[in-house]
Amino acid sequence: MAWGFKKSIKIAPGVRINLSKSGVSASLGGKGFTYNTRGRITTSIPGTGIRHTQNIAARRTTKPVGSALRASAHIDSDNTDRLSKREMATREFVTQLQSRTTKALQEYFISHGVYVHVEDLVDAATLEDHQEFLTSLTQEFETTTKAIKLGIDIGSISLAEKEKAMRALYEIEEKCSSHQGNHGALEDAAASLQSKVLAWPISPAFFWPFLLSLVGCTFFLTGNSTAGLILIVGPGLYGFYKLKSFEKRKNSLLAEITEADGRFQSLLVSEISPRPALPNIQDNVQRNATIFAGITAALALVAACFYLANTGSQTLPSGANSTASDDRAKNQNKPAAQISSPAPSHSEIDFTWLVGKPPSDAVKDRRFKAAFNGVSAAAWKKIADRLTVSNVGGVQVKDGYYFGAGCKAHFCDSDIAAFAINQVIGKGDVIYKETTDYNSNEAVAKGFIWTDLPIDATPLAAWAISNNMSSSTAAPSQSSSVPNKSFPTSFNCNQAGSDVERLICSDQELAERDVELATVFAEAKAHALDQTTFKERARKAWNYREKNCHDRECIARWYSDQKAALKEMINDSQ
Repeated sequence: MAWGFKKSIKIAPGVRINLSKSGVSASLGGKGFTYNTRGRITTSIPGTGIRHTQNIAARRTTKPVGSALRASAHIDSDNTDRLSKREMATREFVTQLQSRTTKALQEYFISHGVYVHVEDLVDAATLEDHQEFLTSLTQEFETTTKAIKLGIDIGSISLAEKEKAMRALYEIEEKCSSHQGNHGALEDAAASLQSKVLAWPISPAFFWPFLLSLVGCTFFLTGNSTAGLILIVGPGLYGFYKLKSFEKRKNSLLAEITEADGRFQSLLVSEISPRPALPNIQDNVQRNATIFAGITAALALVAACFYLANTGSQTLPSGANSTASDDRAKNQNKPAAQISSPAPSHSEIDFTWLVGKPPSDAVKDRRFKAAFNGVSAAAWKKIADRLTVSNVGGVQVKDGYYFGAGCKAHFCDSDIAAFAINQVIGKGDVIYKETTDYNSNEAVAKGFIWTDLPIDATPLAAWAISNNMSSSTAAPSQSSSVPNKSFPTSFNCNQAGSDVERLICSDQELAERDVELATVFAEAKAHALDQTTFKERARKAWNYREKNCHDRECIARWYSDQKAALKEMINDSQ
């Protein structure tokens, strides 16, 4: 039997000091009513022996609730491989007990308009409005807390303790469910607000559009204006689109978040945990976009100025008209073929840099090609080949024109070319001769002529005559080429649309092969079972010839191959 000690000392009417083993306390009151500073109130009926004692300290349930909520905080989630099966089962039971308890309490508080996270339930348990309900769960909390502590401390719980803990858990869940408030929609409002906050768009990055724009400026500096313009304008438009899309999405979500926050606030009674909200991040999208756009615009302007300076474009001075009048006065006594065209009043290109320059070097400059009318890439290559060899003097000024002539290496007696560019207007004509049959020395003359600058008005007229070329032959209408003579073919040579067809028209043997192949083709088509496949094959064969055959030998070989293939198709179908 343990020893005990208790003594009461009266120090004033109605005031007594109590000394005991458990400590010191004070009692206030007299007969019928006594209050002890330890939280006990005793009421009685004097003379009857009837009394009632109530421990009001038990109304504050923060300690048992906090113990139940914090009991499993020290559960070690690592190194589970060293636990036995019994210990693992105990851990799972403790975890389930703690999670279901906190979930029931959280749902209870949220239903009463108290927004709280699981980790803040201890703070919510101190709210005065809910002390009476929590006091009713004191015994259940003590039971579950005891089971959780046993599971953590010794790693094992008896079956009896588990059953008691589960009955307590059921009682907690049932009471929390039966005492639900009328603010249950707060949970949905919080989830809606959270989803809209998480949907906040990521700020767009402008690094790659900016980098592509820098590449575009580099293209401008190297003279490729088309690619440069595409690489500057394209990424710029893309960056503008991304910026506007981000701003539109942001403004839309901001309105939705404001609306969701208003609905959340209307259901809220107490906010223990902070509500979902946007992080306090500084938005520099507009500033970054402005900086990148400004740098790109400045670099593009510098590149454009450099490009214009490099191409030598300039504007006529105010005295240009008088200069043109002086030129016309100087030309009054010259032959008609040597009179240059009148000067226009628009922008011109300076070709003084051509003087003394070999024509083979001039053709490499885009400014030179810009002087001529509609020269295709294939034709320009032929012109460049025929300006490879020239006299040592290079391009010369002749009768108001920059004039140059040359020939193709090793073919100077047949394949030749010449050009003349008007000094005043910057326009030029170019003609060249192309041999189609080196055995018979048959050739065609081709030219690219401005309608307002006929060959007869340029030094090219005399050059064409000296090389057995008439001005009408050298400068056919619409800048196309016409063979000296043509032979019967399966198509109309007057409508020849490619160099291959014109070569066939000017070569007797190729023309005969074309007629012969047309006969075989008609026969093969009549025997073909699948006309669609047959036509597709014919189209591919024709495209191959037009794309790959640039000389007589290739065309002749193509006719032989096609004739053999079509005859084999006829034999197979019989």
